Amino acid sequence: MFISAPILFAVATLSAAVSPAHEGDAKVLDRVPPYQGPGYRSVRPDVAGTLNAMSNPGFASSNAQLLSWVPLNELNAPQNANSLTGYVSPSGREYALIGTSNGTAFVEVSNPGSPVVRSIIPGPQSLWRDVRTYQNHAYSVSEGGDGIQVMNLANLDQGTVQHVGNIETGGTIATHTVFINTASGFLYRAGGGSNGLRIYSLANPSSPALVATWSDRYVHEVTVHTYTSGPYNGKEIAFACSGFNGGWSQPGIDILDVTNKSNIVLLKRVFYSNAAYSHQCWPTPDMKYLYLNDELDEGDFGFTTLTKVFDIQNLSNPVEKPGFTNGNTAIGHNLYVKGNRIYEANYTSGLRVFDSTNPLSPVEVAWFDTWPENDATSFNGLWNVYPYLPSGIILGSDIERGLFVWWVGPPVLDIAVQGGAPDLISISGTTLNVQLTEQSAGVYTAGSAKLHYDAGAGWVTTDLVPLGGLNFQANLPAAACGDQVRFYFSAQTTNGVTWNLPQGAPDFFYFATAAQSVTAISSDTVELAGSWSPQTAGDTATGGQWAHGNPFGTQAQPEDDHTPGSATKCWFTGQGTSFGNIGEADVDGGNTTLTSPVLAVHTLKEPVISYWRWYSNSIGANPNQDVLTVQVSNNGTQWVTVEVVGPTGYESCGGWLKHQFRVADYVVPTATVRVRFIAADLGSDSIIEAAIDDLEVTDVGCPNPSPEVYCTAKPNSLGCLPSIAFTGTPSVSSPAAFTISASNELNNRFGLLFYGNGTAAGAFQGGTLCVNQPLTRTNLQNSNGNPPPDDCSGTYAINFNAYIQSGIDPALIAGTKVDAQYWSRDPSDPTGFTTALSNALDFIIQP
Repeated sequence: MFISAPILFAVATLSAAVSPAHEGDAKVLDRVPPYQGPGYRSVRPDVAGTLNAMSNPGFASSNAQLLSWVPLNELNAPQNANSLTGYVSPSGREYALIGTSNGTAFVEVSNPGSPVVRSIIPGPQSLWRDVRTYQNHAYSVSEGGDGIQVMNLANLDQGTVQHVGNIETGGTIATHTVFINTASGFLYRAGGGSNGLRIYSLANPSSPALVATWSDRYVHEVTVHTYTSGPYNGKEIAFACSGFNGGWSQPGIDILDVTNKSNIVLLKRVFYSNAAYSHQCWPTPDMKYLYLNDELDEGDFGFTTLTKVFDIQNLSNPVEKPGFTNGNTAIGHNLYVKGNRIYEANYTSGLRVFDSTNPLSPVEVAWFDTWPENDATSFNGLWNVYPYLPSGIILGSDIERGLFVWWVGPPVLDIAVQGGAPDLISISGTTLNVQLTEQSAGVYTAGSAKLHYDAGAGWVTTDLVPLGGLNFQANLPAAACGDQVRFYFSAQTTNGVTWNLPQGAPDFFYFATAAQSVTAISSDTVELAGSWSPQTAGDTATGGQWAHGNPFGTQAQPEDDHTPGSATKCWFTGQGTSFGNIGEADVDGGNTTLTSPVLAVHTLKEPVISYWRWYSNSIGANPNQDVLTVQVSNNGTQWVTVEVVGPTGYESCGGWLKHQFRVADYVVPTATVRVRFIAADLGSDSIIEAAIDDLEVTDVGCPNPSPEVYCTAKPNSLGCLPSIAFTGTPSVSSPAAFTISASNELNNRFGLLFYGNGTAAGAFQGGTLCVNQPLTRTNLQNSNGNPPPDDCSGTYAINFNAYIQSGIDPALIAGTKVDAQYWSRDPSDPTGFTTALSNALDFIIQP
């Protein structure tokens, strides 16, 4: 779905900066240009685009929820990321420490939905780096040299990391990996050139002291554990993934008793079946079994992702057991065990999680694919995983895409709307009942339950109203009939995780229309090109013109259409030759226009047009400079802009998003309404992609508005204010009367009701003309009232429904807006016009 590039280009790009960790290392050959676009935050300010975070990128997953993604550009890493670890400061704040091609980045993940890069310590340029912590220090090593970089984390909460210095004892300054046994306080450097193990005391954490070496064989990685029970109680045992000739010859596991650093004892050298390159291993918590990833057996022997299993209850005689596989074709890389879960970073298939309740037959229960392009047997994608932070979040480091933060498994807090989230809401506001359910008592953070909504003026956050216990009330705002309101809910748990409903918010949310009813009139899933027009006179784009079909996904263009189910097609800007070729067929050199079929909406009461759109301008050089423009016309000649997407904000970062509009807000609904979408790359060359799907027309039923009295009457010669009033409902079909009357009129005078369309407030005959011209007069009436002398007992009245239904004025049809005012004769009018004027009445004729 995202990036691909020829191997020769990748080698040329990185060969000057990367030297192999050991001769023939295939990682160098599989390098591709890294992703350098926006990342993702599941928790961010309600001002769209404030964090320049892209819409949820839609990585394929199962039972694993993406909380955030910090790409390489935010880590100041121009080429790649590599290993990572976690750290908890004395205050309880949580951090990810991630190695990159040019240093070590310290990222706070206390709020895992909104991580913050706190500090970056530069290091030697290298594809390989590893980092671990002990007390309040971090130790970073690299194949690029510098020995052990020692960093003081005492002020990390304040955003400061002190680079104490480098420890270069122990021969070559290159190192492949590092491990720290926190129980014993010793640091183990593995590899670097042809080295085995170099062991350092951390009695003084700021100045590791070399105390021993073991150089019988090359060691790629090592895991060291101190036994706390059983026959090996008190023993410090190292499980070293090792081999001769840089690990290529006779690969296996050396089990070492390193309790006495002056007398390291080889307990057993384990050779296993179909060994290609012994990479990394980890024991079960009860120290009965050891799991191992051989980094090359998938490629050398054609295995699916295979995890080796060893019974290590007798360290002098370990027994290889049948391994397990999930059937995937990716390379197994690094793995860790926590409780009865195995967490694996398996390159192109990403994060893989196994239930090891049966340690000899683990079952895959969750996964998250950070390399959507494929599951090839190549060295791309997820490098490492860290599952040990107290909050329960999972960290992952991806070579090309940076830092990932996940929650694996079911949420610890469920949010539900009683009766489900509505599609239709009241124009006067809607109240919803919301219930939280804790999976463990007490995990909800009091006061954190929120409603987030956008009624057209941007996102607003309000507190849910407590109703007792974990029950709440959410109050959606009033909205104009036909308006779309977007909304979602959130609440936080004590581990810092924010849970959203729907999952994937704030980029996925509920849509509701403010109305009495919504009737679907037409729905175009765009499976057929039909009478859509992919170009128009005046288009200037030299590439990326609108195309119809199933798009090849890139990091800027969707891989799938929006329509649920078996549908596959949509309109999109240019089809490349293969998946992942970003920039090959994006919009270039100008604008390209897609125009919808004709939409006949003239017979609808309140027509609304909706569509799903995808727009990306945030990737590559010169991001966030261009826009997607959407316009509507009722004649194909004059066009009115409905919305402009971009140049900044999360809606410019890809992802399918819905938009709808009332036709009458922009043009008079006719039988020839069309919508057009204009994508452009203007000025500096940028990566511009757009897509359109699921065009729908609905008819919105709005509440019948009551007639409304407005304007100011002109006093008559006796000082009385003629006053208009009504009873009933205006209708083209109802037999009931709709009576428009006037009181406080001079008695025994002629007068009449006149009307027009629209309000006014102009000077007229010494008073105010409240009705927009042209005007239509009804028949003269006599006000009657008391016998002379003059007083204000006169009244007028007309059954306007009878007038409508008589057909005298064919323009008076359902939906017509009418404004009416009474005029009467007043011979003694002090203004000299001999007239009196009532105030006015505004109403809409109903069916």
